[in-house]
Amino acid sequence: METTKIPKFENEADEANWAYENREGLSAAFHEAVQEGRVRQRTLKRRARVEAVLLDALQSKQLVVAPEELNGRTLVVVLREKMAAKSSN
Repeated sequence: METTKIPKFENEADEANWAYENREGLSAAFHEAVQEGRVRQRTLKRRARVEAVLLDALQSKQLVVAPEELNGRTLVVVLREKMAAKSSN
């Protein structure tokens, strides 16, 4: 197995750009890890649950993200903040 070197990032935008540019290799490495049993099921189930909640919130318009809210941040970061704020209310 070949390991992927992950550089240090100055901000989330740089990290997001790097992840996007390397998405095919990262996806292949992830699927390989799943096949080899190096990914715990709890992690996969938790991710699926979070994705389902975010998708449901977006589809039901409980969460609305204006373009200016991103301001160099990833959509996932903004959605997590909104979900955290909504659950604390």
